[in-house]
Amino acid sequence: MTEWLSGGIAPYAGMEWWIVAGVACIHLFGAFIRGAFGFGSNLPVVILSTFLIGPHHAVLLALMTTFVAQAHLIPQGLRGADWPVVRVLFIGIAIGTAFGTWIFTVLSQEKLVVTLGFLVAAVVIIDTLKLVERMTRHVDLRSWQMTSGFSLIGGALGGVSGAGAFYFLVVYIKHACSTPTALRATNVLLSAMTMVVRFAGLAWAGMITPTVITEGLLLGPVVFLGTWLGTGAFDRSTPRGFYIGLQVLLLAGATGLIVKGIGKL
Repeated sequence: MTEWLSGGIAPYAGMEWWIVAGVACIHLFGAFIRGAFGFGSNLPVVILSTFLIGPHHAVLLALMTTFVAQAHLIPQGLRGADWPVVRVLFIGIAIGTAFGTWIFTVLSQEKLVVTLGFLVAAVVIIDTLKLVERMTRHVDLRSWQMTSGFSLIGGALGGVSGAGAFYFLVVYIKHACSTPTALRATNVLLSAMTMVVRFAGLAWAGMITPTVITEGLLLGPVVFLGTWLGTGAFDRSTPRGFYIGLQVLLLAGATGLIVKGIGKL
């Protein structure tokens, strides 16, 4: 797809049509997951897109489409968020995200592929074995050490891989928020804040270009379609079976990236 838009912007320049179609299908799949389950969309998008367009482009494009998917939810986050919880977590998330974003900008493509593989595999294993939940049974979840540690680790993970930050935060947020509505709104607001920090850091590094922004906007209809389909399928789905399948897919993709990346180092 080499058609040039006004202003010299060339979305998906030099890519075969089937690669662009594949990327669109991957983002449709990720948006479906977001619509059906409310989380877990960016990990499969990043891991699968990396095989087609490379890790840096995959993470940047996932950030753009996440903005598209989340934009209409931000007012709900502002109205319903538990602000004391947001204030406690945001400083650590912002610092961790900035650090992780810097790592993302300096890693070569080969090293980033391997890093993404190991990070995604670690996140899936931690989530599958419920290691964070087990840890919290033996420590004070609300202590500043735990809060700071989870927020810094989550922010750094999200900064490097473009996904997975809230796997380390969801246990704390579940305990800290008083109602399900506040929980959802707090997640939405913290996610939006994290995206802004990542966007600012990547823009400062010169990696957010008009072309990348345009590519994300062009995927907007696909994202909205996937979200709509996922929302409609939620009541008819079997969340446990689907989630297990997603974990297997992510582990397989992460293993493939590790093998591919190590072979090129």
